[in-house]
Formats: sequence, C-alpha cells, structure tokens
Amino acid sequence: MTEELSFSPRYSLYSTEIKIPNTASQPFTDCNTAIPGITPGTPAARPLSAIYNCLSNGEASLAVKEAKGTRLTSLVGYSLNYNTLDNNKNPTSGIFGELKQDFAGVGGDSRFIRSTGDLRYYHEIIDDVVGFARLQAGNITGFGGQKLRIVDNFNLGPTLVRGFAPSGLGPRDLNTDNKQASIGGTTYFGGSLEVQFPLYGIPRDIGLKGALFADAGTLFGYNGRTNFGAPGAACVQQNVAPTYTQGTCLSVRDVNLVRSSVGASILWASPLGPIRIDYAFPLSKDKYDVKQQFRFSGGSSF
Repeated sequence: MTEELSFSPRYSLYSTEIKIPNTASQPFTDCNTAIPGITPGTPAARPLSAIYNCLSNGEASLAVKEAKGTRLTSLVGYSLNYNTLDNNKNPTSGIFGELKQDFAGVGGDSRFIRSTGDLRYYHEIIDDVVGFARLQAGNITGFGGQKLRIVDNFNLGPTLVRGFAPSGLGPRDLNTDNKQASIGGTTYFGGSLEVQFPLYGIPRDIGLKGALFADAGTLFGYNGRTNFGAPGAACVQQNVAPTYTQGTCLSVRDVNLVRSSVGASILWASPLGPIRIDYAFPLSKDKYDVKQQFRFSGGSSF
C-alpha cells in the first residue's frame, strides 16, 4: 500500500486430527473402554477404589475427547503490517506492527473469528545497545451457535511469557490427573521489555549478543462446553462409588491472573539463522501453571 504499510489477504484450508491412545502404557480413555489387567477393577488389575480407578492412571480431559477425530477448517483472512525497521533480521531502531484477522466458516467444520495484534519497538540506547519493547494481544470468538473446541483456542506458553512451558499457562481442566490438562483460552495479552548488548571480549563479527528481559501476560476466557452429558441434564460427578468413573462436566480453573518473569538470553546470528537461548525465572504464576525455565529456539527466513 505504501513503502511502510502492506496488506496481505489469504485463504487457508487445513485438516486437524486428534487421536487418544488407549494402551497399557497410555491408558488415556479407559474410563470409556476398560483395558483388562490395566484398568483398576478388571481381572488381574488393582481393586477398584477412590484412589485406584480409570481416572488415576491418566484419563484424557472431556474437552480433548470432544475434539477427537478429524476436523476441516476453511478460513479467509488478512494481515495488515506496518514496518519502519532499519534491518528486518537485526533491527536497532524502528517499529513493526501487525494486525491479523481470520474468519473461519467458508465451508469446513469450524466457525470462529480470530484477531491478533503484535507491536514491537526498537531503539538504540547507546552504541550497539538496543532496547526492545513488545505488546501483543489476541481474541477468538465462536459464532453460529458453535462452542469453541480446544483445537481452536489459544494455547500459549513461552511465546507470551518466557519461563513457562508450551501450553503451560491459562485455563485448565481440574478433573484430570495431576498434570491438570491445558484446555486453552479465548483472550490473551502481554508485554515484554528487553535490552540487547554485545558480549565483552567477543569479536562483534561473530554475531554473539546478550540480553536481559522482563515479560508479563495472561491467557483466559475458556468458552467451550463444560457439560458433556445429555442436553439439559445435570452434571454427573466423577470418582463416585461404586464405579469411580469419569463424570460428564469439566471443572475449569480460569483465572485472569498476570504471569510474569525475568531472565537473561544469549543470541547468536549463526550462518544457519538466528539462535537464541533463554533462561527465565517466573515471578508470578497460577497454582497449576507449568514452568520451563530453559528454552532453546532457532530458525531462518527465506
């Protein structure tokens, strides 16, 4: 559109398939189909009890079971980009902004509108010391009477707040085992501050730099089904005698809590593309968030 502003329309068609193993080593749906000798209460297995049952060995969330199978998504969308960076691969000054919107419902099985935004600002503080600020946000909303499934939700971690595992923050199903399954959210926002600097004693043409950063963000707003029983029926509680099986409703923990972290990084502009090593220390987290303090990432542009 201009030297700094560009508009890119797009169309995407993709298929998503979810399978749930139900084997001796991965009994993730044996509340539905018992595994002889593995599922408590079957011959040669542990006696059935409130402690030993089909739930205690790793049953999949009801939200995952709903998404099982193949689903076709057909969507149209666009990206609106604003770019004044002095160097796209190694920026030291300028602004990069991106707004994306997708409308799923041009055929296929999905019905949603998804909007995301990303704004980055670079400024050289002193010679080769660059300050970097980033804001990001997103929302997804279902339409046509269709509830969002977990495959459509945002499932975030270190791309929003470093120090957390992939899908390590956001709404969780508390009815699952002690891993507390992530079920994703519909709304996120976050921000980052970072200072990048050359490493003392290392020739600059090698391309190694250090960085210090602080992140903060949140993911919330699960808007999928919570009652998987018969229409209009009340929830059937789980782990109740004498069957001790899975109920029909999710117990969702969905708190709008800001997670935050601080950390340090090593950046290398390698011949194969940029490589980055982050070590982050979470300052605030929810009870069931999953931490991942060390992260290695890399890639290249074509």
